[in-house]
Amino acid sequence: MPRATFAYRDNTTEAAEHRQPALWAAIDLAGHGAMDRIEALPIYRTARPLSDGRVAQLYQTLIAGVAIERASLEELETSIDHYLGLLVHYGRLPEYLFQLGDRAWPIYRLEDQLMARFPGSRTFSAPTIGELRNELADHFKQVGVIDYRKGMTVLYLSRQDFQPDAPVCTLRAPGLAEMPVFRDKEAVVHLVAPVNGRSIITELAGGEGLLVLPGLVGDYMADRGRLTDSGSIGVRKLSATAWAAAARHLHPYACSFVYTDRSGGGRERREIPIFADEARGRLVAARTNRMGRVSLHFAADIPHLQFKVGEELTEIGKIPVPTYVTIDGIEEIVHAEYVEARGSSTLAPLAL
Repeated sequence: MPRATFAYRDNTTEAAEHRQPALWAAIDLAGHGAMDRIEALPIYRTARPLSDGRVAQLYQTLIAGVAIERASLEELETSIDHYLGLLVHYGRLPEYLFQLGDRAWPIYRLEDQLMARFPGSRTFSAPTIGELRNELADHFKQVGVIDYRKGMTVLYLSRQDFQPDAPVCTLRAPGLAEMPVFRDKEAVVHLVAPVNGRSIITELAGGEGLLVLPGLVGDYMADRGRLTDSGSIGVRKLSATAWAAAARHLHPYACSFVYTDRSGGGRERREIPIFADEARGRLVAARTNRMGRVSLHFAADIPHLQFKVGEELTEIGKIPVPTYVTIDGIEEIVHAEYVEARGSSTLAPLAL
């Protein structure tokens, strides 16, 4: 008999031509010694013809990305209960998964630390998911499992449906690990940034939330002494679709940044468009990488925005020094002029 408590809700809008859940299961895990509750695990029902002409009714679901299929709802419930019981540790379900190739392992929260263990290896822990992700990725890179950090993925396990979700984007500030940002599964969709054991949340709001969230996270971290400048949070790894939604809340600016991409031994001229974010009184630079992902930098004026973009391009090996980012094709500024300009920038800000 299952130790968890199940309650079901029918999907009254189920359509035969589209694969939709036949019902949702709300699951209380108190019987497993956990305080967690899954609000709406999707349950699918399909008919499969048998060789003798009969039709078998099958029930299917995904638990943390693992497919389970049984011949009846009762059998499926028993299997779900067993698998969830195996996942409960420290009195709770995992909060994240880390994925290598087609395999994944759980990440748990224990008080103010996130913890993960790879079979045959030590236990890894860190206060934030960004720091833990870097620690895990660096370990697997060192032992030859992956070549780059991006070879490992962190997925969020929503308590709404307990399905693994990839980040919408990441937030980045100098000296701090990248923070993944996830979407929730509520009727009104929100963006969720996990920071130091708590979540900073804002409505997606048709993409505008992608412009709001960096400021909220920056203010939170500056208030706690983690950042000196609350405006130093930038966005990375934003999909083209998500960027298109955010861009609808911006206006093209009167100029753009240009630089000569020197990576790989080449010299290719590239342009970075600038936008005005009038609702928040700042400028936004949007750089698209070769994979189609977009990085956003924010600043109140052109000189500060130019410096942030230049720092990132220098860090990833596109240019040798930050000042090789110029405005509308102006010749590259030599490094000595750049150092002098740091005291009082020679680049006059352009008015909105």
